[in-house]
Amino acid sequence: MMGKVFNQKREKGTVMRRKSSTITIALALIVSLTLSISAFADVMGDCLTGYSVSQGAGMTLAKGIYWTGSDYRNENYLEYTPNADVQPMIVYGSKLTNYGSYSSMSSLLASKGYHVIAGINGDYYNMSNYEPLGIAIYEGKLISSDNGFNAVGFKADGSAVIGKPTLRPWMTLPGLDGLPIRINKTRNTADFSLLTTDYGPTTKSTAAGYDVICTPSQNDLTVNCSVTLTVDEVKETSGAIAIPAGKMVLSLPAAADQTKIDAVKALKAGDTITVDISAADGWQDVQFAVGSLYKLVTDGVAETGLNKDLEPRTAVGLKADGTLVLYTVDGRQSGYSVGATMEMVADRLIELGCVEATIMDGGGSTSLNAIYLGDEAISQINKSCVSPQRSVTDYIVLATKQAATGTAAQLAIAPLNAVMLQGATRVFTAKAADAYGYQTAVPGGVSFAVTGDIGTIDQNGLFTAQKAGTGTITLSGNGLTPAAVNVTVIDAPSSITVRNGSANLSSLQVKAESVTDLAALAMYNHMNLYSSDENFNWSISGDIGTIDQSGKFTASKDGGQGSLSVTACGVTATIPVTVTPNGSFDDVKSTDWYYDAAEYVSTAGYITGTAARTFSPAAEVSRAMLATVLWSAAGKPAVTSAGFSDVAPDAWYASAVAWAQSVGVAAGYADGTFHPSDSVTREQLALMLYKYESLKSGAPAKSGDLSAYTDAGSVSSWAADAVSWCVSKGYISGMTATTVGPGGTATRAQCAVILQKYMTTR
Repeated sequence: MMGKVFNQKREKGTVMRRKSSTITIALALIVSLTLSISAFADVMGDCLTGYSVSQGAGMTLAKGIYWTGSDYRNENYLEYTPNADVQPMIVYGSKLTNYGSYSSMSSLLASKGYHVIAGINGDYYNMSNYEPLGIAIYEGKLISSDNGFNAVGFKADGSAVIGKPTLRPWMTLPGLDGLPIRINKTRNTADFSLLTTDYGPTTKSTAAGYDVICTPSQNDLTVNCSVTLTVDEVKETSGAIAIPAGKMVLSLPAAADQTKIDAVKALKAGDTITVDISAADGWQDVQFAVGSLYKLVTDGVAETGLNKDLEPRTAVGLKADGTLVLYTVDGRQSGYSVGATMEMVADRLIELGCVEATIMDGGGSTSLNAIYLGDEAISQINKSCVSPQRSVTDYIVLATKQAATGTAAQLAIAPLNAVMLQGATRVFTAKAADAYGYQTAVPGGVSFAVTGDIGTIDQNGLFTAQKAGTGTITLSGNGLTPAAVNVTVIDAPSSITVRNGSANLSSLQVKAESVTDLAALAMYNHMNLYSSDENFNWSISGDIGTIDQSGKFTASKDGGQGSLSVTACGVTATIPVTVTPNGSFDDVKSTDWYYDAAEYVSTAGYITGTAARTFSPAAEVSRAMLATVLWSAAGKPAVTSAGFSDVAPDAWYASAVAWAQSVGVAAGYADGTFHPSDSVTREQLALMLYKYESLKSGAPAKSGDLSAYTDAGSVSSWAADAVSWCVSKGYISGMTATTVGPGGTATRAQCAVILQKYMTTR
């Protein structure tokens, strides 16, 4: 179907009046546009928030955030009213198949005298060679034919056409007449392709064929032209060849019909070929055009059979009054935006008033970029599902050739809207631009104001949300187009979430004496509410540390269990908190007399925990455990089984016991047993350590005096030298000031301390 063209002479008067509008008109526009977002909740979901603000020179930038019932959907779009200052156009790389980023494409246009204000990604393309599937027209020049697909075209006055160009490139060569050809498309298996230097440096052919190098009668092709090609030479090729400067290459695949092949092979230098190109009514004066694979809306009715997968989408719509809509919806990002079906996008564009609409490339290519009014640099408005933003073959952009004036003509405010918790404060920034959207300094004499009885704002832009409701923050100045943004104030959140960075916390576990910066996220109707530290009161339950009113939590020195709460406007969130002691074990506090020893022996691998983060300091040391400790200290030498009847060959301590027996550190009992689970007394521990020392440097000299201990007589005769030596070295100290406790059982904590002293002082 032929696309529709809408003349904008009547609309230009509206644009001119808007430039000199009063603040009342600007506010009415903002409110009506915001209401229009809320009114269309059925297609995309329940509208949570959004905005529609001036982008300057007949453009508005809009956003909608919706709740689908289980997730979010984010849309962003630009509306453009045709005017003499800003031109919708397409841009591609230095060659048709030279893809690029939005930034690089904008720079390319800047080198040609254009100032790019905004744009979206364009046509679908072949990812193997970045050739667009459909038509491309640039400044009236036909760059690529349409392949029979739909397209979006733009005329010199900014008006648009959506539909099928029905481009008819036909060729006549000696012996054959009325042959369809493809313009700047790689050759397929049957048809002629005419390739110009706009295509790329080579023909990009990947199979055998015939290439006719020709000199054209004119350098440029258009949608209405007749061009004579004079044959220079005919080449039989096996793949791609270079496209010479000033030449065109007529290419035919080797798999084509034999009649076509014979006609090409018969060509001689000097023969002429005629190429005639025509297009459907309404497309002859199109200055820019880009292809589109699928039509969405025709005559105000959605097309049938549209794709129903939820994906990121890019589309172009056209309203009955000629307003152009450049539309994107993000997807593939749970918790941010789930995407939309083509059917949904069609219905949404109809809601926005479009009577014609078509889909552009989507998925990871979906992007909307713009220079926010009052900014200098480009921003990506949407959020791509790939990072970094994907480079593509072409873009639809809104650009101007007007030069910057340096004089402020219109004002802007950032952020573009806000949903805030009562009591919060936020700074709104004043910006300015000239009549064509170039950034300027904010002139003196501008002033902020608030309507709607929701709070106050000072002339530095600091807004204090004082009362629930919806209002507007305005920025105005003498002779300047004013700016306005909507602000909604909520008196109480529906829920609060405790966060650490970007992570939502349901519980918190930290190390003793650590400092953790926490934040509170207030939610209302699935929306994040802007809030300030002053909105929240933090508190701690249990001896786990302290927290200040900015959410900085300082954990106590020792481990413990407790909870942390944050309250705002009567709503409280509480999470359990576990403070783990510094070091490797939760049951060993930093203040315990054996803390350093436990850390030392566990780090060295001499004594490991009884479970993850559990040392069991009060547990008694068994004969098997002590043998294993000394075997580990010796470097775990390989040994054979000791053969004790109560030591299984696969027991965890079997090698250690065998080693202890073989070197004389420990002996078994007369009945052939080892008693691995028997507790070790303090004097037995001293004896085994004494014998271990004997392995290293010979039997140590007897030294030490136990006379100071009242229970010295209780030390067994076989252990007397060992206990005296351990006491003299400081490895063992008294159980009390007057007792050595030789028969008392040794605990894991005592063993750790003794071993640390021995290993670090011998």
